[in-house]
Parts: sequence; C-alpha cells; structure tokens
Amino acid sequence: MEKLQSKIDELQLFEHITIVDHITRDIFYNDFVNKGKPVVIRNMTSDWNALNWDTEYFKSKENGIKVPIKMGKVKEGRREKMLLSTYIELLDKYEQDLKLGLNTEPLGYLHDIPFFYMFPEYLSDIAPFPKELFPKWYWPEWQNYIQFFMGATGSLTPLHFDTLLTNNLFFQVVGKKKFILIDINQKDDCYIEGWRWAKFDPQNPDYEEFPNAKGVKIMEAVLNPGDILYMPPGMLHQVHGLSKSISFNIDWHTPQSAKKGVGTLWKGAPRKNVYYNMLVYLGLRLRIPAKYIFPFYKSYLNYVS
Repeated sequence: MEKLQSKIDELQLFEHITIVDHITRDIFYNDFVNKGKPVVIRNMTSDWNALNWDTEYFKSKENGIKVPIKMGKVKEGRREKMLLSTYIELLDKYEQDLKLGLNTEPLGYLHDIPFFYMFPEYLSDIAPFPKELFPKWYWPEWQNYIQFFMGATGSLTPLHFDTLLTNNLFFQVVGKKKFILIDINQKDDCYIEGWRWAKFDPQNPDYEEFPNAKGVKIMEAVLNPGDILYMPPGMLHQVHGLSKSISFNIDWHTPQSAKKGVGTLWKGAPRKNVYYNMLVYLGLRLRIPAKYIFPFYKSYLNYVS
C-alpha cells in the first residue's frame, strides 16, 4: 500500500508535464521543441553503464586531473580544485553523516564542467547516446557540449533560465533531482535580477515581497536515474538534489532559437551571450561544421558556470 501511494505521489508531481516512454525525433520536434513544451522522457538510457556508477568505479579511473568544486552558494561561491576521488570521498562522508543525523558542514557542488571532454574514458558508459534528439549539426562532436553535475542531498540551484536561451536536454544518471519549472512568458513575474537569476523562490514563496508571483504557474518534476528532461528556451528552473546525484545536460540551439538568442543584445543580455549565440547561428544557418566553430565556442563551457 505504501509503495502504491509513493507511486501515486510521484506521478502527481508530473501532472503538468507530459511523460513519454521513448520518443522519436519527429514527435520530439513536432510536439515539444516546435511548441516550446517541456517533456520527461523515460527508458531511452536504460542500457547505460553509467546508471551503475559508484564511488569505487570513479576511484579506479582516477588520472590526476583536478576538478573545480563550487564552495558556498551557486551564484556567489568560490571554486576549489581537487581530485575527483577526493570530492567523492567527501560526498560519501557527507551522505553518511546525514543519514546518522549528525551535524554536517555544507558541501561544495561540482557543476557545469565539460566532464566528457576532460575525461573521454567515461564516454563508453553513456552509449548508446540519443543524439537523434539534437540537430544534426551537433552529432559529430556531441560530447563536447555536455555540462556535468555531481552533488549531495540538499544541493540547490536557485530559479534561473539558461543564459543563451538555449534548448536544454537534462540527463539524470544517479540519484534523484527535483525540477521546479516556470514558463518564460511568466519571467517578469519572477523578479529577475541581472540577466537570468530570479529573486522569487517558488519552493518557499513570499507573496508579500513578490506579489506579482501569485499568478505564476509552477510545474514540477522528479527525475529518476535514466530520465531525460527537455526544457525549451528561456524556461525558468530551480533544481533540488533529493539524494546524492550525478547528472549532465546539453544546451543546444535550433537556427530559430539561436537567432532569437542573438537578438537578446537589445534585451539586456551580456555581450558575450551574443557572441556565443552568433557562433552557433552561423554554424547552423551556413552549415559550417561544428569542428570549426567549437574552438571559439568552448570557452562558453567555463563562462556559463
């Protein structure tokens, strides 16, 4: 009975978001990308070895490369470099202390690093990869565009939208994450500061301080290992780590979204955004192979974090 109720509760979280079991390229673009609708896709990565990643596996592949860990809040925190094995040991200790009810010091968050570009030896663990969901321009070097996340229970990324107004495919690999989603058309009611971060917290709404947010429609999804979440350009999202979690995403453009991204120069976007969006637009529209564009674009992988 408890298992049944748990399953019902989980499904209720997805009530505003379509869930599909596998998806074809045509349906994905016709029903979701072209209509700007989010979707949760299940069972397209169920054969991945990555779904079985554990601490010992990462330690066995240690190669001496240090990764940057964001210490403190995602928006303002400093970065501290350490071996991946060192971070994983800290992560395991944190999770163990949490289960025992011990006082735990806040743990850093490994986020937005080009993991498979840095560690190509892990690529075979995410095969077969559903590259058919991306524009064909990305296919030859799709792994170069991946941004990787590893964090503890309780990790939080505040409400924001992706800076280039890209499409986003988010892959949950280990553990669970909760996404709170808000459509771009309601962006102004979320009290954006700077270019892309919102003052409004949909998890703990304060309607006295943010009265315009009362009419905001909030969507919610819990991602399990093997789930993929598609978010259309500009969709605001707040991300909660419900357990120790490993995941990654790819920000990507269609010619239409890249063109709109270039136009954000007149809407307050940073000038660097226009540069990166223009690079992708030229590649997609003029069919310049990605291998010639990526050397200029790859600095975005650090810029976005």
